[in-house]
Amino acid sequence: MRTQHNPDGDALSGPRVGHTHFDFTDQVVIVTGASGGIGGAMTEKFAEAGADLVVHGRKAETLTEKVEAVQRHGREAVMVTGNIKEEQTAKDLVAAAMDKFGRIDILINNAGGNFACRLEDMSLNAWNATIGTNLTGAFQAARTVLPVFEAQGGGVILNVGSASANHAHPMRGAYAAAKAGIASLTKTMAWEWGDRGIRVNCVEPGATLTAASRFNNSETERKFGANLALGRVGQPEEVADACMYLCSDSSSYITGTVLSVAGGPHTSSPADIQLIRGGDDD
Repeated sequence: MRTQHNPDGDALSGPRVGHTHFDFTDQVVIVTGASGGIGGAMTEKFAEAGADLVVHGRKAETLTEKVEAVQRHGREAVMVTGNIKEEQTAKDLVAAAMDKFGRIDILINNAGGNFACRLEDMSLNAWNATIGTNLTGAFQAARTVLPVFEAQGGGVILNVGSASANHAHPMRGAYAAAKAGIASLTKTMAWEWGDRGIRVNCVEPGATLTAASRFNNSETERKFGANLALGRVGQPEEVADACMYLCSDSSSYITGTVLSVAGGPHTSSPADIQLIRGGDDD
């Protein structure tokens, strides 16, 4: 990790993470995939910023922890379990929000998942499950929340994609294809729904250190970080901050945008990294 310096020139021990502040007082936010590292970070940050939440995941015990975290910030939360691939889950999310809070201000389509598999070894069921979890679930949730946003005069949808959408991703081809679909879907939603006061944007996280990620290994983290412009993998809170910006009034004139949160653009070749930094980053 390269040393950072403050305005006085003093060295900082590491990246400044979690210092961004937004105000979402009394807004209602739905976060799908709230059990994971990025979803969990968003849940806590929105609660800290004054929002009430509907949190979604597959396991009730994990979601209970998220609800308790929201309550520690003095806000209210309700949890919805279910497979995001199922249309009923989207209906349950909207119903829970309206029953508990009477409104929805923000929908964050964060639920997703992937596994390593060569394309020729992937079954059709595995392909459909990957596309369903990462793309179809977001479509269903957005379409289900649309009538609520129309009745309220507007709302915000934030889709969480992946930097994998922008380059070849061996062993995770279905996941990358689904996330490329999320970026395209975001732009179409923004155009079709913009005249109804609905903004739709997308963030594309790159390598992010979460408990469930492959980067949760010091050697893997080092290798991936060495190939990024900032020289390190990201933290879930950094992705959450980008999401909060695109959901806030500070981005009121931004829609249909796909924002990379990936520590810098990819280079044309690994040789470029060695040329710039010297040494042998493998």
